[in-house]
Amino acid sequence: MNKAKANNAEKKYLSIVLVPHSSSNVKVFRFTSFYAKLVICFILLTAVFIGGGLYISKMLEENKALKQNINELYSTNSEQRKLINEKSSEVDQLKDESSAFKETVNDKIEEYTKNFNKITDTYIKEQTSTKTNRSGDRNGNSFTNDIKVLKSSIDDLSQLYSRTVIPVADLTKAETKLEKYLETIPTLWPVRGDITDNFGYRKDPFTRRTKFHEGIDIGADRGTSIKAAASGKIIMSERTSGLGLTVKIDHGRGIVTLYGHASKLLVKVGQIVKKGDVIAKVGSSGRSTGPHLHFQVMLYGTTVDPLQYLDER
Repeated sequence: MNKAKANNAEKKYLSIVLVPHSSSNVKVFRFTSFYAKLVICFILLTAVFIGGGLYISKMLEENKALKQNINELYSTNSEQRKLINEKSSEVDQLKDESSAFKETVNDKIEEYTKNFNKITDTYIKEQTSTKTNRSGDRNGNSFTNDIKVLKSSIDDLSQLYSRTVIPVADLTKAETKLEKYLETIPTLWPVRGDITDNFGYRKDPFTRRTKFHEGIDIGADRGTSIKAAASGKIIMSERTSGLGLTVKIDHGRGIVTLYGHASKLLVKVGQIVKKGDVIAKVGSSGRSTGPHLHFQVMLYGTTVDPLQYLDER
């Protein structure tokens, strides 16, 4: 009897005490160590199962979302592939159209170049064979203005072609002819100054009688350089009774220019000069009332108004 009591005293218990708020009855639950360990193991296993279940559930959700993203990516990739194929077809079509257009443009440029060269040749030939009357009226137009329009069209074409990938039209031949032609047209002012007498009828400063003035008088200081109004060949460089020291230049195509009343001559007969070359110095030789340049333009032996040729100032 005493031995059984001793064994009960040696047993270990786990006590759980419940103290209610509403009463003073305290309840005590005692468990032996075996049962306590069993309860703790159950609680731990339950926690492990619950935690594992939540983790697996989360992994399944993430896996589902990943599969959905992969399916969307495949779908997008498929659409992009389809779009690329469509655009590739459009690009190939545009290349074919561009190639055909380029061939057409090249043919048009070649045709235009031939026509332009032909028109240039015909134009220069017609204009250089045109004669004028004494008043200088050539069918109401100055061919220098016409030729400037042609030259301007070449410049515009050159700028247009330089901004594109279209092959540049070969206008060198026509441009060279026009430039060479312009060099022989007296468009450059021989001296800079005011016009003191115009082309046409005027009162002679010595006789005071009305007389036809075959050129224009340009006032300038003595010694001012006189320049060739156009390129050509010197056919006169001598003193005359009326115009004093005089230079004449033959520019071809029936055009001749004359420079009178010079103080000094700087060229000789037979010499070739270019437009802008200095040929003499301003003076007051011959029948003159003061230093100035008498400038004439003759076309096939007929004097014409130099202002029809000289550049506008």
